[in-house]
Amino acid sequence: MLQIQVGNSAKINLEKKKDEIYLNDQLFDGEIVRISNSSFKVFKANKIYRVDVVESEGKEMKLKINDQLVEVSVTDHIDQILDKLGMNMAASTIIKDIKAPMPGSILNILVSEEDEVQQGDKLLVLEAMKMENVIKAPGEGKVSKIHIREKGNVEKNQVLITFE
Repeated sequence: MLQIQVGNSAKINLEKKKDEIYLNDQLFDGEIVRISNSSFKVFKANKIYRVDVVESEGKEMKLKINDQLVEVSVTDHIDQILDKLGMNMAASTIIKDIKAPMPGSILNILVSEEDEVQQGDKLLVLEAMKMENVIKAPGEGKVSKIHIREKGNVEKNQVLITFE
């Protein structure tokens, strides 16, 4: 069973039994058609919804449903057990530092020293091989020191930001 959290709204339980889909223990009386790896059409109650996966990182997703952006968090059976046992905080990643994944140039620094960051927060933009790469926080922490400056060049594995 999967549990889906849409923004701050109530959680939705999703379960597949044989070829049927159940939402909150109710049989889903619609149809889902895959258009591509990241696009679907949902037919429900004489309405058609287009669902596109815009961004997916871990168990967090951004979906575009009929041109409306929706953030979704999905938890599986193991996550739910850990949550019930109060161990969900133990699973969060605490970061010490961010290193450059490749050589490049720092286009923009999006945080300041003393900022608190959560997993997935954007930290900086690194240009490498003519592409802009947004570097995000892999876990939670407080920015202790920023070792770089905008427009500066960095080498692979160079420490960019240190956290407390």
